[in-house]
Amino acid sequence: MQNDQDREILFVIIPSIIIFFALSSAIVFLMLYFQKRKFQYVKEKNEREKQFAEQLLQSRLEMQEQTFDSISQEIHDNVGQLLSLSRLQLSIAEQSEMNDKGLLADIKGNIGNALTDLRDIAKSLSTSRIQQLTLIQAVEQELQRIGRSGTINCSVEVSGNEQAIAEQKKIITFRIVQESLQNILKHAAATNIAVGFEFLNEQLNISIADDGMGFSTDENIKAESGLGLQNIIKRSELIMGKATISSTINLGTKIILTIPYV
Repeated sequence: MQNDQDREILFVIIPSIIIFFALSSAIVFLMLYFQKRKFQYVKEKNEREKQFAEQLLQSRLEMQEQTFDSISQEIHDNVGQLLSLSRLQLSIAEQSEMNDKGLLADIKGNIGNALTDLRDIAKSLSTSRIQQLTLIQAVEQELQRIGRSGTINCSVEVSGNEQAIAEQKKIITFRIVQESLQNILKHAAATNIAVGFEFLNEQLNISIADDGMGFSTDENIKAESGLGLQNIIKRSELIMGKATISSTINLGTKIILTIPYV
């Protein structure tokens, strides 16, 4: 009788122990599995953040390099011409026996304009300077610099209440706008540039329009000659934004940037 009771107890205890160890093993396995998944997720997240930071840095360096190229050409074309003209006028003044006050005033004016252009260019290149300004202020200064040449009219229109965007995003957005403006100056033969800011609840829309020669959008974006347009699209995507480009031959081009605030 006692043996039967012992046997019944064993039949209860042994399966219970087996079930307990099975459940414990399952719990330990699940804990290790989720811990491994968590570790893998953190690792992948860190790698994505590192890759994103590297892409941002690379993009900023590329934009900076392109800006330097454009600015160096501008220095050559504008500042260089003003200084060359001033040098020629000084040579004329040296050879002249008369004290030509009008000529001296022209020389002084040309040198002053050259210095102003150089200061504006320095401000345009300085990231620390851009950080001190709002995005609108930075773009307005860039348009003032472009408009000072007298060959192109620039305007800015703002709708909605201005909202701040993340600092890194602001700098890259400004460089995208700057690159768009440089493309207009290089290729569009435009007489008017209009930049619009539309502040919505969750995003900022920026439009950059010109009345230049225009082009076939699909063909130019896909072709090697459209690398500048491709860069604008890719860099907008890099900051979680979007660039839409539309153009009509002989009617001009319009770029719309959609940039989330965060």
